[in-house]
Amino acid sequence: RCYARFRENEEDFVSEAAIEIAGAAIKERHEGKHFELERNLQAELRREIAQLEAGLDIADGGMERSVESGFIDILARDRDGAFVVIELKAGLARREALGQITGYMGDLMQEEPDTKVRGILVAAEFDKSCLSGVLAVPLLKLARYRFNFSFEEL
Repeated sequence: RCYARFRENEEDFVSEAAIEIAGAAIKERHEGKHFELERNLQAELRREIAQLEAGLDIADGGMERSVESGFIDILARDRDGAFVVIELKAGLARREALGQITGYMGDLMQEEPDTKVRGILVAAEFDKSCLSGVLAVPLLKLARYRFNFSFEEL
């Protein structure tokens, strides 16, 4: 009987709440993959930090540094002793990423007022608003990552 009622009124069972729940589950799965990729990128960049910029040294002891507005993916120092806040984005960086990294930079400027602070936002791609917005932030630069594979026959 229940199945017969369902078949007669299928459209009544497809509610907005069910659609939202399904959408949230898909988004969570997608974000989980992005988080995993960001974590792998972070680990690799920590091993090869000089590829991002010559003279950089990791300054956070291998762990994300906590500041008031969140956690800095990688904190480094450049050859002049300035802090370099590095924020990683798996895939496309949007304008929100600019707000995130500049917030971290501002927090660090307040915590370490005698040390210069600048930032590097690292992503595979940058949307137009991100590319335009960085022009107004002289202490911030963008860096695009790429993967290079090599193959060896066995």
